[in-house]
Amino acid sequence: MGHLGTTASTDLMAGCDTLLIVGSNDPWAEFYPAPGQARAVQIDITARNIGAKYPVEVALVGDAADTLDGLLPLLPERQGWRSEVEGFVQTWQEAAEQHIQQETDSLNPQRVVQELSTHLPTDAQVSVDVGSVVYWYTRYVQLPSGVPAHLSSTLASMGSAMPYGIAAKLLHPDRPLVALAGDGAMQMNGLSEFITVAARWRDWADPRFVVLVLNNGDLSEVSWEQREMEGDPRFPTSQEVPAFPYAEYAELLGLNGIRVDDESQVADAPPRRRPPARATRSRGVIAPRIAAVAISAFVPLDSD
Repeated sequence: MGHLGTTASTDLMAGCDTLLIVGSNDPWAEFYPAPGQARAVQIDITARNIGAKYPVEVALVGDAADTLDGLLPLLPERQGWRSEVEGFVQTWQEAAEQHIQQETDSLNPQRVVQELSTHLPTDAQVSVDVGSVVYWYTRYVQLPSGVPAHLSSTLASMGSAMPYGIAAKLLHPDRPLVALAGDGAMQMNGLSEFITVAARWRDWADPRFVVLVLNNGDLSEVSWEQREMEGDPRFPTSQEVPAFPYAEYAELLGLNGIRVDDESQVADAPPRRRPPARATRSRGVIAPRIAAVAISAFVPLDSD
């Protein structure tokens, strides 16, 4: 919903007459139904969140799962607007496909993230940083059933993808990890965390640790907020992210670096094979330069 949402979620909010808010504290109040349009019920374990973004008639403070279990038997069966909602989704999917196929000066980040989504293993784990990468994740990554995603969410802390990814990998060393980050986050702490990955991958039953770095040389989300929300002109000195040789850095750490600069390389960039349980040398994959973006993916693979 909101800036991270789709046309389908916008259409849904515009047409609903009853709204159930479960554990959400979405910051963009302008994307909720218009005042007086919908009757609302909100469930939240933190009482102060209830009614903070949208007026509610019924406030339920408690655990979401337990509260929903108590509410479901009370709901009568009725005809919904499923077919209309499915139409909203179909319209969005058609628009998303047009966005994916759009030609850009370098690589289209939407195309790259969508391609990555098609290669996610069914036992993968995903970590996502803060910034414009979240937009592409929410719109184009389709997680297989059982694949968790770890996000900073309301903390909105840049530099979260690598620490979250390492934590997830330490918890489940037998599952591959895919992290999505921007160049700003990588230069904040991600490059240092790669030293941890290079030092620890041999201890993992499945050493695959993939990082997709979208590198457009700009703190995109902050730039957008300055221009769109504050009405300020872009201030390059504060927004430009210095160029960095991500692929060469991967090689320096003993990982394999792959940089993708052309659309024809995108489909072959994601890793397809599971490495042997104990490779003698880590191979990473760094990837691409995309639309205003560059991708760097580091992946331990089998040695030569």
